Amino acid sequence: MSIFGEFHVPPRALALSETFEAEPETVVQIDRVVASDMNALAPYFIVSGVPNAAFEAAASSDESIKTLQQILDGETGTMYRGRWADHVESLAREYTSEGTSILKARGDVNGWVLRVRFDGRTQIGEFASHLRDHGFAFDLVRLHEMTYSQTGSQFGLTPKQQDALVTAWQMGYFDLPRQTSMEAVAEELDITPQSLSDRLRRAQNTLIGDTLRMSMPVEQDSSPAN
Repeated sequence: MSIFGEFHVPPRALALSETFEAEPETVVQIDRVVASDMNALAPYFIVSGVPNAAFEAAASSDESIKTLQQILDGETGTMYRGRWADHVESLAREYTSEGTSILKARGDVNGWVLRVRFDGRTQIGEFASHLRDHGFAFDLVRLHEMTYSQTGSQFGLTPKQQDALVTAWQMGYFDLPRQTSMEAVAEELDITPQSLSDRLRRAQNTLIGDTLRMSMPVEQDSSPAN
């Protein structure tokens, strides 16, 4: 069983609160934020909404980030690699006690929306307690539970195919516009992007075939009845 939640937290509950204050139009997206088996907040993130120079100037004075390097300037945003301050890394590790993974985060001047996966309800309480202990208010935007049958699913999916589909969907891979990459989903599942691609294709083929119940038409005898 996995439980997925979306939480809205203030900017200072994660990072870049001073940058958002200095440049209120800034939007930051981080995929594969941190998991309980990782040691650090993901260093790569996408910035949009403001000119690169304005963001970089604001970030240079932000205590939550130590270094910043522009990686790729694209049409929908600019990718950066950053080195986070120790207190940010500490917060991320504290949030992700065993059984909790933050899959992605979207931040702006109003706060961060965190998409989180929990192994059970106990982890939800621990996550909320960590936020309260630091004095961070939060809103639970969405919470739902996913269960898996031992044989895959009623649609004929294998457990691995179902896990791949659910994880990709939860991380926003099927959203328009797409919210995450094949590589990020594969990393979450601890498989290669090629293996993920194969699983998704097989799973989608199975779902379509089962849903439409496609079959060859029965050939009718066209000879006149005797």
